[in-house]
Amino acid sequence: MSQRRIFKSKMYRKQEIKDVLKSIFVSEVIQPSPILWIVSPWISDIEIIDNTSGNFDFIEPAWGHRNIYLSEVIIKFLQNGGKINIVTSNDEHNNSFIKKVMKLSDSEGEQQNIRIKKVEKLHTKGILSNCFYLHGSMNITFNGIDINDEQINLETSKESIADASLAFKSFYKGML
Repeated sequence: MSQRRIFKSKMYRKQEIKDVLKSIFVSEVIQPSPILWIVSPWISDIEIIDNTSGNFDFIEPAWGHRNIYLSEVIIKFLQNGGKINIVTSNDEHNNSFIKKVMKLSDSEGEQQNIRIKKVEKLHTKGILSNCFYLHGSMNITFNGIDINDEQINLETSKESIADASLAFKSFYKGML
C-alpha cells in the first residue's frame, strides 16, 4: 500500500489519526530521516505518545510513564541524529510551541539542527520524511486532531515523497 486516506470527525476515526502520528514520529525517533519537515499554519505542543504503560520506555527511559509531547519527541529525534525544518504561520497561537521547542533545543545543544520559519500566508499542511508524506487539511493542533472534520493522506511512494520534497525545498528555500 503506497497511500492511506483517512476521513475523520470529532466522533469518528480520531484515534486512527493519533495512531498514525504516533507511528510516524516513533519511527523517526528510532531511525531519523536526514531532514524532517513539519509544515502547518497552526502548530501546538500536542500529545504524540501515550507512554503511561511504559511501552515506549525503550525510546527514552527518562520520559517516564506519562504522555509525551511533540516538543519532546522532536528533541529526541534531533538527539538521535535528525534535522528538522518547521514552517508555520505568523499567528500568535504558534509562539508558545516555538518558544518551547527552541528552549529545549538550546538546552540540549541541538539548536543547529532545527530551523523554524514563519510565513505570512501559509495554507499547506504536511509532515515529510524520507519514508512518508502525511498531508491533508489537518493542522498540528488539538482541534485538528480531536475536534475538526479533516481529511488526511499518508503516502509512502518514492514519487510522492520526492515530489513533496522538491516542492517544500522550492517554496521555502529562501526562508530556511
